[in-house]
Amino acid sequence: MRISSCFSAAALALLLAACDTKNPNGMPDEKAGQGPAQVVTDKPPKPDSAAARTENPVLPADTSVAGAWLLLEGALRGHDAEVLNQLIDPEFGLWILEQPGAVPLVTRVAEAGAFRRANQNLPLFSLDKQLMACPQLRAVPQLPEADCGLQTKQNAGFVQQGCFAGPATAFRNLKFWASATVKGGTAAQGQAAQGRTGRTVLQTRTGFRFHFAKSAGVGGRWRLIFIDLREPCVA
Repeated sequence: MRISSCFSAAALALLLAACDTKNPNGMPDEKAGQGPAQVVTDKPPKPDSAAARTENPVLPADTSVAGAWLLLEGALRGHDAEVLNQLIDPEFGLWILEQPGAVPLVTRVAEAGAFRRANQNLPLFSLDKQLMACPQLRAVPQLPEADCGLQTKQNAGFVQQGCFAGPATAFRNLKFWASATVKGGTAAQGQAAQGRTGRTVLQTRTGFRFHFAKSAGVGGRWRLIFIDLREPCVA
């Protein structure tokens, strides 16, 4: 889905300027001796109402992830780091999961414009060349799984093709931390972010998944919290 030219990246930035003034990339530092990482369950924890001050009550809360995806897609296609940074969850930050070799690589991104993808050393905005053009997200109760026997250059192995939005249950239950290399943060912080994910957007051409979480507070809005850039049929 493309954002029309009249709805420019500058307009998006003005729209998001009304959001919380807290550093969008901020994350509380983990202290030595801190307890174990929060347990990942089938349902993400309820937002803490005490954190409502981080949200601007003038703007209505998003009722679906489609609005957040629209802004993310526009930011990636427009190479707009300012808008993308404001989509990042203000408490947990943005984490990017890749598989450059035998073990997963998880990176906490402090600044979207500074991130470089593993192996290719390409910026995050290089995703614009791989994004599918989808008129709208197709909401499903469960995201489709890849069948590697169906993999082609235009399809990562999915029977159904397109852009899908569904629950992030499978990702919340995914176990990869024991073998992963973690950069920019700790495994405990990353697991806490993983446990917050609520909705996932899947693009079947690449198999890339974009995970969103709802910010704390009664005015909570959907924020980008994890990007999974692993291709499902690449060993």
